[in-house]
Amino acid sequence: MNADLKRRKQPAIVRAALLDAVVQEAVLGGLASVTVLGVAARASVSKGALFHHFPTRQALLEAAYAECLLRFDSELDACMARDPVEAGRFTRAYVIVTFEAMTSGAMTSDDRRWATFSLTALVEPAFAQLWRDWLAKRLESVPSERVDPRYRAARLAADGFWLQMLSEPAAQSAPTVNDALLACILTLTRAA
Repeated sequence: MNADLKRRKQPAIVRAALLDAVVQEAVLGGLASVTVLGVAARASVSKGALFHHFPTRQALLEAAYAECLLRFDSELDACMARDPVEAGRFTRAYVIVTFEAMTSGAMTSDDRRWATFSLTALVEPAFAQLWRDWLAKRLESVPSERVDPRYRAARLAADGFWLQMLSEPAAQSAPTVNDALLACILTLTRAA
């Protein structure tokens, strides 16, 4: 069985390749540069195969952004499960996962592309709204963290760190500074 036929019989692999191709295209040239033909070529599939999985370019972009949220959400849940202190747990996980994603030596170039894509996508109003909706839904389960300004300040600081790390690659080589910054931000999530 040739490789193309085998891959056609594995739609999850084709879908994953298409989403990864969206991310690669967006990281290289921004969301505006993502074209159906470019994504299909990068994923080594036909335009018809792409449209079989995603009926429009917008559906393709939305699926890639939904995958970003799913990855982040999964990491958050795992981090929260390891935290025995209930007060501030969500915000601590948010801060820790954000820092780990941007500073971990174990972060692959694929992971870094997905992180970059998630930030790139936020300039698009529809994706920014998806992010706000996702965050609002997560915060519904922790109302004290939604209203407490210390927790909000910690999440905003983590977002600022994320932006700095994506826009200033040199900042990635300062682990001592980054560790101190993480510790400082986490103090906002501890009970007074």
